[in-house]
Order: sequence, then C-alpha cells, then structure tokens
Amino acid sequence: MKTQANPRSTFNVNSRAAALAFDLGRKALACSLAWLMVPLGIGNLYAQQAPPPPPDQGQYQDQGQPPQAYNPLSPDQLGQLVAPIALYPDSLVAQILAASTYPTEIADADHFLQANQGASPDQLGQMANGMNWDPSIKALIAFPSVLSNLDRNLDWTSQLGNAYYNQPQDVMSAIQDMRARAYQAGNLQSNQQLAVSYAPGNIVIAPANPTVVYVPYYNPWVVYGAPVVAYPAYYVAPRPYGYFAAGLAIGFGVGIAVASWNHWGWGWHSWGMGWHSRTVVYQRNVYISRSTHVVNHGYYGHYDRNVAARNYNRNIAARAPNYHNNNYNRPNTYNRPNNSYNRPTNNRPNNNYNRPTNNRPNYTNYNRPNTNVRPNENYNRPTNNQHQTYNRPNNNYNRPESHNQARPQGHNQQQHPQNRPASKPQNHSRPSNNKGDKKH
Repeated sequence: MKTQANPRSTFNVNSRAAALAFDLGRKALACSLAWLMVPLGIGNLYAQQAPPPPPDQGQYQDQGQPPQAYNPLSPDQLGQLVAPIALYPDSLVAQILAASTYPTEIADADHFLQANQGASPDQLGQMANGMNWDPSIKALIAFPSVLSNLDRNLDWTSQLGNAYYNQPQDVMSAIQDMRARAYQAGNLQSNQQLAVSYAPGNIVIAPANPTVVYVPYYNPWVVYGAPVVAYPAYYVAPRPYGYFAAGLAIGFGVGIAVASWNHWGWGWHSWGMGWHSRTVVYQRNVYISRSTHVVNHGYYGHYDRNVAARNYNRNIAARAPNYHNNNYNRPNTYNRPNNSYNRPTNNRPNNNYNRPTNNRPNYTNYNRPNTNVRPNENYNRPTNNQHQTYNRPNNNYNRPESHNQARPQGHNQQQHPQNRPASKPQNHSRPSNNKGDKKH
C-alpha cells in the first residue's frame, strides 16, 4: 500500500526554511550596513583629530594661497628660535637668515671648509665664488665657526629658515624683542668689539671697527635675563679659540678681517638689516630667498601676524628684481634691473622739460618784435643820405654827360666816392629858378 504525505508536516518544513532564510537575510543586511558605516566613522574621527587652520588663513583661499603645511609660530616660539643669533651684528644676522633657507648648501659649505682648512681667504673666496651656492652661503665662508654651528644644528637651522621665509617680519620683531631683553638685563652694551645703538624697537648692532668683525659667544638661554626655554636638542658650541670675556655674559673669539672678502660681490658689506621695513637687505634690495627647500615655497611672508605686513610682503615679492629668474642673487646680476632709480637718464626724449633750448627758434623772443624779417633796421625811416640815392630823380641834371658815362652804371656814389669827377660841385645848393628841386 502507498502511504500519502501529510500536508501539515510539509507546510511546517517550508515555514521553517523561509524563516531561516529571512533571518539570514536580515543578518546579512545588518552586516552590510555596519560595513558601510565604518569609513564614515573613521573620517569623522580623523576630522576631529586634525589641527585647526592657522589664523587669518581664510582670506587666502580664493587666491590660490599656500597649503596648510606650515604652522605659524607664536612670539615665544620665535624668540626661542632666534635666541642663538639675535645678538650678532646686523650684517651677520642677515647672512644667517638668508642662508638658513638653504640647509643642504650649508652642509656642503661646511664640508668644503673642513677640506680646505689651510687655504688663504683669497683662495677660499675664489673657490667659493665658482660654486653654485646662494650668496649668503658664500658670505658665511668668512665665518667658519658660524657655518659649523649651523651645520651642527641643522634641524634648528631648517626651522629658522622656514620661519624667516613664512614670517619674515615676525622674525625681525622677535630679534628686536630679544635684543631689548638683553639690553634691559645689562648684557648688551657697546664695547671695543661691538657698537650698540639703542632706540625703542630698533636696536642696531655693528662692529666697532668696520674692517674687523667679532662673533659674540654667549649662552642663548641665560643671556636675556629671564631664562629662555632651550630649543630641543640644540648644541651649544664650546668657547672658540682665543676666547676672551668682554663682560659677564658675552665673550668673543679672534676677530675676522672682512676687508679680505669685500672685493667679491657677496662679501660682508653687501648685507644688512632694514629694520624700518623688517626685511633682510642684500645689494641695497630686499632679499627674498628662492630656495626650494623652504616650506610653502613661493608664498613669501604670507604667515606674518600683521595684515599690513602680509600686504607689504606680497608687494615686495611681486616687485623683487629677478625673483623668478634663475640668475637671481648671482654675481654680476645682483638685483640690478634698473641701477639708476629716480635719476634722469639719457633715454628720456625731453630731459629738460621746462628749460628753453637752443633748438627752439626765438623761444625767448615770442612777444618781441621780430627783427629778423627786416632787411634794414632803418626801413621806412628817413635817413640823412636819402637825398643822395633812394626814391629821388637823378639830381645830376647839370652834370656834364661825359661824367655820367664815365661812371659804371648801377654803382652807388656813396659806395665809390673815388669815381666822382673833380669838377663835381661840392655845394648841393641849386638855382632858385629850378622848380623841380626841393630844398632839404
């Protein structure tokens, strides 16, 4: 006999299978949704951990401004960064700030000096002049201890270069602030090595003897009165050879004769600090580094705290001579597109705008009678000799005909008095019965 399947049991089996399939689908959907939500959560987490943008950066977004790679430093951070060099002479500070934007060239120049320790200044200058280095690097060849210190603290040097390039006026202000602190502490004074000129916000340091430069040696973390937090891992070099103390806090090594380097275009006297505009000056122009090692290359001075400073930096960067040229800051092309600014040149067609010239006829006689159109100054005026020549009938009526033929025609009697006959009457009076004559 054949047995028939129970329809109720078949229905129960199908219901269990459907429920199991529905449960599996629901779990798969939940897993899919959870998987899709993971990247969104991570993105929000990263967004919360990202540092806020630097101040005043919103104004640059519509102008293709620099990326957020450089974090502007506070005044205390800048003071800590410039403390090791703030008390150096101005020209040396200018060279260091410019050279700090070329950290790799600093290392090369330091190795170059170590390999040529016995060379004379003339030999070193000649070899350095042929190198493809920035002029600031070449200028530091005259200061081996400074160049060695920059190479030894290369991380600090790179950070100083980035700060100078992105916050040039803030860096200059930080240098002046540190000088003011040292001055108030009594550690910055004029002596036989340095000439310190004090003015509020504008302290100038120069060599006492313009031909000999002494590099100050001091502890950068204690010389400013209140202690300064030391820059991480900064190496303070030992006292230089020939060290002598000029005071309790500052000493000096052997002086360097900078006159030996002045005949090169990048020498000592080519550098300076423009404290009024807070800029580095090279060859009487604002120096703007064209190094590709700095952060935000091409955005010079866009992180200064002062809005007016940022606008000034943008203007001088746009007008900087040869700023985008490969010949910028090289010998014989020192930022001199126009060497005679504000001077009259021979290329001006009219150099004497308001001055009378000889090429203008009768310039000074416009309102005067023109005497050149008069053939005779006494034209239309009666003369004493008029009765002898002009506009008169021949007054020699009674002269013999032979006398008139003997004289050349067309000659004036006044011009040739020697042709007059001796019988010519000397008296010009005429008989009274001659009515054609007029008495003069």
